[in-house]
Amino acid sequence: MQLRSSMTDFHFKLVDSRIISDHGGHDLADETAAQIEAIKLARSLRETRPELVGRNCSIHVVDEHGKAVCVIPVDDI
Repeated sequence: MQLRSSMTDFHFKLVDSRIISDHGGHDLADETAAQIEAIKLARSLRETRPELVGRNCSIHVVDEHGKAVCVIPVDDI
C-alpha cells in the first residue's frame, strides 16, 4: 500500500514586474505554513539584499496546482 504524503509542494518566487528569482519548491503542511515561510523569506531578503527595498518586490507563493496562496511585499515586512 502506498501512503500519500500530507505535504503540499509550494513554490516561492521573488517578483518585481517580472520574476527576479525562483526560490524553488518546498514541501509544507498547508497554506498557513507557506505564508509563514514567505514572511521569513521576505524578512531575510530585506536584510541580506537591501537593494530590493523600494523596488516594489514581493514574494509570490503558489501551490503545486498553480493556485495563488499569498503575496508578501518585501517593503512592508
